[in-house]
Amino acid sequence: MTELGDERLRTRTGEFSFDRENRIIRFDVDEGAVQTLDNAKENIAANKRFNKGTPYPVLCDLTRCKGTDLDARNYFASDEATQAYRAMALLGGRPVGRMIGNIFLAVYGNRAKPIRLFADEREAIQWLKGFAD
Repeated sequence: MTELGDERLRTRTGEFSFDRENRIIRFDVDEGAVQTLDNAKENIAANKRFNKGTPYPVLCDLTRCKGTDLDARNYFASDEATQAYRAMALLGGRPVGRMIGNIFLAVYGNRAKPIRLFADEREAIQWLKGFAD
């Protein structure tokens, strides 16, 4: 697995960083961000650049996200997008984040890649560690 450094990568709707201790990538969605198809494509492309071609478990913090439109949800569930990670934990601490995560899981949760919704960050990280090497 490629070793990632301490760099960060910004997109229009959030920021990628590497949690070296837990060997996971974090994507923290910006306050009030709405994920559109263009934003979804940008974020998946950014994750692929950030992980240097090696999929890692990803913690996606939706806590501050305002919404995700249908086209973005469809893209996030596509084969192209799911190749960018090993497993994904959606962190939805607020009602809006939990709603976004629950909708995504209800429609796309049976895909080939493991994906779960969590309200507690420690539990999400613990689950993701099972997919790190």
